[in-house]
Amino acid sequence: MISRSNIVDGSKPYIVEDRPMISRSSGDRVKILHLIQPGKEETGCLTCFYAPPSFPAIISHLLPCIDYPEYILREVHSSQYIYIRENSIEVNQPTIQPARSESVLGNVLCCGHSSTDLIVLDQVTVIYYDDLIMDEIRNDTRVCNPLQTFCCGGKGEEVRLESTFCGGLCYRGRRGTRGCFGCCCMPLCIPVGCPECLCPCAARVSVDVYRFC
Repeated sequence: MISRSNIVDGSKPYIVEDRPMISRSSGDRVKILHLIQPGKEETGCLTCFYAPPSFPAIISHLLPCIDYPEYILREVHSSQYIYIRENSIEVNQPTIQPARSESVLGNVLCCGHSSTDLIVLDQVTVIYYDDLIMDEIRNDTRVCNPLQTFCCGGKGEEVRLESTFCGGLCYRGRRGTRGCFGCCCMPLCIPVGCPECLCPCAARVSVDVYRFC
């Protein structure tokens, strides 16, 4: 049972003295100041058609001439958003994952997943303005982006939020109590050229937008 003392009065500002950035102008909501149009994923010129809805998902993923079924691409595009909130930035950059299997055969052969049906996997990131990752915001769009998008596909223009030092040669580490390889509260120096898959602790986030400016 929820105690009345734990209910926030929505008519009054919500103030957090220990961390003011968490405060809100209204107790029961977070005000959205602006909406930014997210980047839309586009396939390259090699893609000829959408896969049928009942097409095996793994084939449409591997063949460059076949895109995912149109229904799942519409769901992904509809799920994307970038909110500039009063105290933070909220971004959803969803991906695609297999749906659950409804048959015994699918559970056995595909480890509980469907071989044809796909669903959206939301990936929501909230970054408060006092986060060190807000130290630098820059345009990191690749060179000749329209041409590369036509040839190989793309996701719009890329905005990079990051925190660097040593003249921009290294990223700061960002995960304190649960850092890379299980380290705890260990300062990390991560070279800027290190791929994100190898250095998930680097203080950097990429956001795909329709147009940077």
